[in-house]
Amino acid sequence: MTDRKWTVLGRKIGKILEGRKHRALDLSAYSTVFDALFLLVLISLAGVLLMPSLQAGGQYEAAYYTAGSEMDSHLLETLLSCKFEDFDYEISPFSVLGLDLPENSVVESPVRTLFGKEQKHRTFADLTAEYLALSLMLSDNGSSVPLNPLVADYNARVSDVVTAYLDRELAGRFSYRFEAYWYPVKAFSLGSELIIGDEAPANAIRQSAKLSMPPGTYAPSKEAILSPVSDTVLVSSLNVSEGEAAENLSVAFDSVLDAAALEGARAVSELLFPSEYFGSVFGEDADESMQTLLYGVPESPGSESSLSPEEAFLVFFAELLEADFKFESGISPENVSASDLPVLQDLLLAVLEEEIRTGLEAEFSGEINRTVSGMVEADDFSEAQVLRDAQVESVYRQVNPGGARIVLSLWGPS
Repeated sequence: MTDRKWTVLGRKIGKILEGRKHRALDLSAYSTVFDALFLLVLISLAGVLLMPSLQAGGQYEAAYYTAGSEMDSHLLETLLSCKFEDFDYEISPFSVLGLDLPENSVVESPVRTLFGKEQKHRTFADLTAEYLALSLMLSDNGSSVPLNPLVADYNARVSDVVTAYLDRELAGRFSYRFEAYWYPVKAFSLGSELIIGDEAPANAIRQSAKLSMPPGTYAPSKEAILSPVSDTVLVSSLNVSEGEAAENLSVAFDSVLDAAALEGARAVSELLFPSEYFGSVFGEDADESMQTLLYGVPESPGSESSLSPEEAFLVFFAELLEADFKFESGISPENVSASDLPVLQDLLLAVLEEEIRTGLEAEFSGEINRTVSGMVEADDFSEAQVLRDAQVESVYRQVNPGGARIVLSLWGPS
């Protein structure tokens, strides 16, 4: 073979080897790509397989929140509408008069007969509303004084019933806090509350509702509060110069505050003098039996050696109100009569009216000044009416907030 042929053959072999080298490099590249794709597939599969465990915490939290929300809403609705077949309690003056009956006393049964009461088919909302109406507390300098001491047993029984019902419904699945608040006149430090359960954490599920109070409670009249700034007064007050209009409206709104203070005082006075204290409990039919229980024998008609139960309670109530409201009633054990009750009520009404008026003045003086300026600058009578109505509504809500508020909080069991 000539040198030329060997040269040609060498070139062909070199090309073949070079081609095989390129093909090997291409296959290596393909392998690297497939390895990367396969790795991505494995990662994806791992993610799919691990997804339930990775999301379980969030899913459990979401499920808990959803279940809790549904349970909370359902429980509050059920709570307010459920009925109790039997609810018994006592309204007795013994604690007020400072008489403690020993356990297993021979008079325990007669006391129960006289003062024990039983109600049937009462709803949860009824009991809660009555509890709030009967457990009013007067706050003064950080201390609170109960104003209806006869109903201590009633309040304890309601609290027990509420607690037992909530425990039965929740059955350890949730921790709870039940709160009911009623402040009949915002401008006065008088209110009541029923709180059961521990303090709720920030992430607790909360449901709230408004609760109508018993119809026997006095409702302030909105018409009486609106009357000093009626449309007729408004027309006559605005049809003058701006300076005179502002002065007229300021005087009119002062009368609005006066009317609101009187309405609020009447509402509080009616709450402080419930007819139950001087009706069936201290009625004529029960008087002789009460004397027998208190003193061992009926009091003779002409005896002046001791007070009747009604007079004893009136002295106690007068001393309580005098201490809390800082006024003199002139009622004492040596000088008391059942006819003093209206006098005591009138004295208290005047004190309440003054205190509520002071509170309203502090709350609304600046707001009323702005309202008067807006009414004077109003483009038309309708705009002035809107401003007037909004201001009257704001004042009215201070003496009639519109029922009690209930809050139910649920969170995970501890």
